[in-house]
Amino acid sequence: MNKHQFDFVHEAAAPVGQLSSELLAEFSAKAASRDANRELPFVAVEQLKAIRFGASRLPVTAGGGGASLVDVFAQAHALAEADSNIAHIWRNHFMLIERLAVYPTEDPFLTQLRNRVAVGDLIGLAGTELDRKQTGGASPLSTVLVKHGAGYRLSGRKFYSTGSLFSDWISTYAALEDGTTAGVILPVDRKGIDLVDDWNGMGQRLTGTGTTVFTDVEVAPEEIIQSDRLHPQGMFFSSTIAQLFLTTVIAGIVSAIARDAAQVLESRGRTFYFAPTEVAKEDPILLASLGERDADAFATRATILAAAAVLDEASAVIASGADATEATQEAAVAAAKAKVAVDAIALRAASGLFDIAGASATDREKNLDRHWRNIRTIASHNPASYKALAVAARRLNGTPLPTLGFF
Repeated sequence: MNKHQFDFVHEAAAPVGQLSSELLAEFSAKAASRDANRELPFVAVEQLKAIRFGASRLPVTAGGGGASLVDVFAQAHALAEADSNIAHIWRNHFMLIERLAVYPTEDPFLTQLRNRVAVGDLIGLAGTELDRKQTGGASPLSTVLVKHGAGYRLSGRKFYSTGSLFSDWISTYAALEDGTTAGVILPVDRKGIDLVDDWNGMGQRLTGTGTTVFTDVEVAPEEIIQSDRLHPQGMFFSSTIAQLFLTTVIAGIVSAIARDAAQVLESRGRTFYFAPTEVAKEDPILLASLGERDADAFATRATILAAAAVLDEASAVIASGADATEATQEAAVAAAKAKVAVDAIALRAASGLFDIAGASATDREKNLDRHWRNIRTIASHNPASYKALAVAARRLNGTPLPTLGFF
């Protein structure tokens, strides 16, 4: 067995991180008011840490739940149906633990990190620099690591730090003095780390997707993570997990739309004088629209779980120690196809909710518009048109999907 080959059998018995119906109902009951009042879900995230939600993917032998990726995405979908903001907060965590903690390692620092995840810790990410050129080959990072005594000092500014406000650890990227790029993982309470709640998006308002400032932060050598300390095939694959996680959050919102549509129609007291029935919930036009919303929920959930099954296949190839290039490309294709399909269905469903609900449902107190705002915000993260292009180019011309993120 080579150093990148190992037994990664998932044992089904461990209940680590399993979401109870009671907890989901609690999250759901407060979701609309939290969004309307911009109440950050610190308590909810702590409840999830307490059940070790973020450890569900770790192998049982590492103190985790041994969950497959289908299991992980099914749980994420249920959480997103209850509250899409809370689910989104965990997206970077599951990407990072796939890269850093799922596969066996003898690295002392990564072992320590995995042990912390096993007891419930959440890892956030601060990776994006808004002034960095992206096209034609990314320009150098302005966040830098400078040698200082036996260690380093980290300084820089990042945005889109989703989840970091709630996290125990934060991951970032910085340039070393020789021009190479390295990852850095630090406890979030380290002196010099400033998490700023300045995310002003129209949707997913409670995800902590704001600015992180690093000011002369002390960094130990072992906290600098270069590629030779990670599984060689895990980087691209973990990015695919991040992409499918976003699509899963959207699919969860579609299920919430179907739920809310049924509740609205059940309670709708008025209808039009020219409607085919006096009772709104007996109106065949409205019933057909509700049936479409249920079908949307079924289709989007089935789509993300089908894609997750392809990701599980790629994970198994990585675990075997074999070349996983083709398997991880196929996983990325599945995630891209899922996004193209789910985004379109979701935006239609969010609008269709109001065909069922009527004008009274536009009352701001009901906050039903949050579903469209949240879907549109997540979908804008990585436009579906680029995914469709990549899928078609691979199918017809054999063009590999990009491997530096976003796929």
